Amino acid sequence: MALVDQVREAGVVGAGGAGFPTHVKIDAKVEIVIANGSECEPLLHGDQHLMRTQPRRILKGLSAVVRATGAEKGVVAVKGKYSEAVSALKEALRRYKKLELFELGDFYPAGDEQLLTYEVTGRVVPEGGIPLQVGVVVSNVETLFNIAEAMEGKPVTHKLVTVNGAVSKPLTMRLPVGTSYREAIELAGGATVEEFVVLDGGPMMGKVVEDLSLPITKTTNGVIVLPKDHRWVKKLTAPENTALKFSMICCTCSMCTDICPATSSAIASSRTGR
Repeated sequence: MALVDQVREAGVVGAGGAGFPTHVKIDAKVEIVIANGSECEPLLHGDQHLMRTQPRRILKGLSAVVRATGAEKGVVAVKGKYSEAVSALKEALRRYKKLELFELGDFYPAGDEQLLTYEVTGRVVPEGGIPLQVGVVVSNVETLFNIAEAMEGKPVTHKLVTVNGAVSKPLTMRLPVGTSYREAIELAGGATVEEFVVLDGGPMMGKVVEDLSLPITKTTNGVIVLPKDHRWVKKLTAPENTALKFSMICCTCSMCTDICPATSSAIASSRTGR
């Protein structure tokens, strides 16, 4: 059975949070496949744990995607500061001729597909475009792990989730998809504050969970518990008219754009002609 069919039947989707159907993403011809191991959201550790403990499974999935897409090579992009993950991957990479490691700097948002493509290849994804337009496919390391599982007929039934923040025992665990947010928090020893707010995902991109009885999904990579009076919670739960007030007092000085890491690579590329 072709890899695309195996991945579709196993129900593999982007585990990094986007949830895009993986069989659609890998059904293409590209030059480079990038394994995204940047995990730049604060408080999340699932990808790091997986790279430390399952590097061979990740590389098996990456190698399979390289073959299926006809790519020239596969690149594992991981932050250099994740030293244990880097060491484990380097050891496992000795088996593969077409795979290599790329160490990223410690910046946010290193995991953004457009920025990651530029950092690894020097290619600039068109505004509003996707890496495929410059001959690149980017896939999260847990997604690649799931691809390796799919090759053995194993469907996606579990998700690596970091439970962190105001809990007794912060941890990363592999939970059955469908586990409730409340159960996940209880497994981490419960909340350490009486009134709290829960985020699905990291603190930067996570969404407020309104009902703790709801299930985690194939895209849940973090359950973050924050005190209800935390300033970040106030920002996330601010009414729309508050955000509107901020936009009304903006003097359009452009400084926020100049210092934003999401635009720094694009600015650099335009100046250097890369």
